[in-house]
Parts: sequence; structure tokens; C-alpha cells
Amino acid sequence: MLRITHLLPFLALLSASALAAPPRAQQITVFKVSALGRANVTPTALLAARVTPETLTIPADYLYKRDLRVQAYDLDTFLKARIPDIEALAASGAQIMFWCRDGYAPTAKLSDVLGQGGLIAVADADAPAGVLWPDAPYKNTVLKAPEIGNYVVWRRAQFPAKPQPWGLDTIYILPASAVLKK
Repeated sequence: MLRITHLLPFLALLSASALAAPPRAQQITVFKVSALGRANVTPTALLAARVTPETLTIPADYLYKRDLRVQAYDLDTFLKARIPDIEALAASGAQIMFWCRDGYAPTAKLSDVLGQGGLIAVADADAPAGVLWPDAPYKNTVLKAPEIGNYVVWRRAQFPAKPQPWGLDTIYILPASAVLKK
């Protein structure tokens, strides 16, 4: 089992995008949970998982507010390759946490995520050469490509039915009994 202790401000500083951004105040939150599994979401991990990328259109994408053609990897295939007992963990009631670079960490029941068409989008398929993601207006800011990074999208479900975090760094599988308070 893995022991996780997260200090949000320090983790945010580890990402290249955070180093380039000016510091901002953040609430310090510490999670102490024994994780049942973990998968870092990196190009190397996607390659090692032997997941074949696909290009498809996400209708009415949550972030871009338009139909979005993405290059993406199947979430289920990735999880099964990185966490071999993932289906048994789902049957036991385990939770999934999508840990993002900015500290956002939505959770869901793993059984509600597996088999639901989840994708890890890594780029806008229609972006100009050398651009992974075009800028995306969000609330009172504009997100740049490094902030968007790996972006969870769904073939069938739309936000808020399923989590759609961007800046995805790590996926944790947590016990059913884990209670995380922010």
C-alpha cells in the first residue's frame, strides 16, 4: 500500500507551470490516506501502458464550450495496465481521485467511472502544429496549454455527471472508507 501525504502548495510548485506562474495564496490541506493504487499520468506512463491514442470529437466540451476534437487515451485501458486489480477494487467500493496540478482533486466511486467512456485527452487534434491546447477562457482567467495538460473527458457523460478535471497529474485509488475533507 502507498502512504500519501499531500501539501497542496508544495505539490503545485513541483509542476513546471506553477514555477512559471506567480505565487498565490492557497489553503494548506493535508491528506493522510493509504492508497490502494496509483498511476502517474505522463507521456511515459501512457506509452508504458500500451494504450493506443485515438482522435475523436467531444460534443459541447465543458472547458471550450464547443465540439472539441481531441487526441486521447482510453481511461479504462490505462488504469487496467497501471493497476492490474482495478476491477476487483471497483467491486470492493473503492474510490478514484483525479489529482490535478493546481490541487483540485475530484473523487468518485471507481465503479461509477470504469466502463463509462472516460478518456485522458492530451491535445486538441485541430490545434496548430506545436500547440497542444489553445488558450481557454475559464471564469475570470485564461488557461494556457501547460495548465490544461492532461484533461479527463467522457465519450457519453457530460459535466457535472462525471468529473472533467484538467491539469491531471496522478490518479489515486482509495479505499471505500476514505473520507477526504478540504
